Amino acid sequence: MRFLRKISLRLRSLFRRESADSELSTELHFHLEHQIASNIASGMPPAEARRAALREFGGVEQLKEECRDMRKTNWLQDFAQDLRYGIRTLRKSPGFTAVAVLTLALGIGANTAIFSLVNGIVLRPLPYSQPQRLVSITDSYPEGALVAMRASLKTVDVGGYTESTELNLTGRGNPTRLYAASVSSELFSILGATPELGRIFQPGEDQPGRDSFVILSHALWQSDFGSDPSIIGRSITLEGIDRRIVGVMPLDFRFPSSKTQLWIPLHLDPRDIGAYWGAGFMPAIGRLRDGATLEQARAEVRATLPRIRGMFPWKMPDLLWAGSSIVPLQQSIVGDTRATLLILLGAICLVLLIACANVANLLLSRAATRQREMAVRAALGAGRWRICRQLLAESVILAIGGAALGLLLAVNGVSWLKLLLPANTPRLAAVSIDWRVLAFTAAVALLTGLIFGFAPALHASRIDLTDSLKSSAQNSGAARGNRLRTILAVAEIAVAVVLVIGAGLMIKSLWELSHVNPGFSPESIVTARITPNESLCKPLSRCKNFYEELIARVRALPGTKSAALVNALPLNGRYGGYAADAEDHPRNPKDPAFVLGESIVTPDYLRVMGIPLLRGREF
Repeated sequence: MRFLRKISLRLRSLFRRESADSELSTELHFHLEHQIASNIASGMPPAEARRAALREFGGVEQLKEECRDMRKTNWLQDFAQDLRYGIRTLRKSPGFTAVAVLTLALGIGANTAIFSLVNGIVLRPLPYSQPQRLVSITDSYPEGALVAMRASLKTVDVGGYTESTELNLTGRGNPTRLYAASVSSELFSILGATPELGRIFQPGEDQPGRDSFVILSHALWQSDFGSDPSIIGRSITLEGIDRRIVGVMPLDFRFPSSKTQLWIPLHLDPRDIGAYWGAGFMPAIGRLRDGATLEQARAEVRATLPRIRGMFPWKMPDLLWAGSSIVPLQQSIVGDTRATLLILLGAICLVLLIACANVANLLLSRAATRQREMAVRAALGAGRWRICRQLLAESVILAIGGAALGLLLAVNGVSWLKLLLPANTPRLAAVSIDWRVLAFTAAVALLTGLIFGFAPALHASRIDLTDSLKSSAQNSGAARGNRLRTILAVAEIAVAVVLVIGAGLMIKSLWELSHVNPGFSPESIVTARITPNESLCKPLSRCKNFYEELIARVRALPGTKSAALVNALPLNGRYGGYAADAEDHPRNPKDPAFVLGESIVTPDYLRVMGIPLLRGREF
């Protein structure tokens, strides 16, 4: 309460400035007249008595300033006065002001745009309940291992999910291809996610016979179902299977990626040994239980995984999951992107330093033309700190103008960066201009104004009244600023050289990557993804006939030289992997088997892709 009372009194005195100054002038006039009367009473003539009283009092205006300082609110009044005067001064030099503001806007705008990426991807907490307790179990696991971890681990609740897969929605006019994620029944509970409509999956709804449900994303609910609030309980057909809609997730729920449009339960069937243990390796996430620490969970996972490895129906390599551990979920999602963004932010900060050096040089050059103005102010009683404060206020005004313009540039820059960055950049949808970005921009503006304004202000406030009031004042002021301008120019060039070298190395790396031979010739090749319902391939002959007819029709299209089919395009990160032994190349049983990646192709695939055959023959 005492603190609030003090603030109230200071604000009251601030807004009563005119009446307070009037009272101060009256009081000073009273004391001056009293001193003059005393001098006259001692025998001095009236004119000499006034001069003597003024000499004894000193400068009346300086005395007023000392009295105002005793109120302890004068700094607020002076700050407002400095801002008003600074704006008037800068308006008289529109060319200088425009160049300085634009220079700062480029630096501050670039920093704001890159910080928006850092904030959205790295700094902003995950949009889930108690995100600090969410963890990721490194490596990937089959369904059987996921069920075993779920039953064995005591420090963490575990769930799993598949990356987005494509499903066909039928029975609603033209078939629609959607991106879906298969999740364990407890995944939404682990994330602490609540639906906008309906409910989430319940325990056990990933078991055979109980898994015919689906949860829609907010975007899909809007686009394909018209935001119908009565959608809960209706059935839709996905891959020929009828599934009942039990929930709709909120707009900001985008797990595991922003392109996921719906969620279906995993089909955890231990009777299907091949799928249960040999296919569908998936990431696993968890939530630390009450009282459990990250280190305790790590120790338990490392002790449990060897036992689960022994549950496979076939021999698995001893090195499987040897390096598995537990890390915070946000760290797992961001991955190497964090280091890349921080390096980029550091480089952009150097760009801002170059902008500050440029503006500081402009201010030093301008200060040489203002020596007489500073000398007159000093002659009227302004101290060095008072002049510095006025010049710093002008610098802060320039920085604020640069920040305002830079913020407009950053808004467009963020939109451009989101289009430019790869679609699989983690948490890219969360990037936006929020209060953290605005606070960062404000802090950068204030710090920038002080950085580029401090040295010129100190230089301009170092005044020799005798020299400054002479006609050669500008020349002498310019000579004193040459050394400082030289230092700033050298520092600016040094930072620019570092940035140019870094940019050159990046361009060289990009050039070399663009000229790496991928092993095939992508020129003149057009691709299309075909995802028929799984029921099409039951029986297998119908699936075979479909693909044969498809490739025959494509080959008959005008301008088509040849055509082929493949289950996964090169370099898309999706491939099947199999442990294998090579004939006539025995290995030590203690060593792990070779893991071979495979693609399923039609006979013309190698020729269509331009993949050279080094030995042997084609299919």
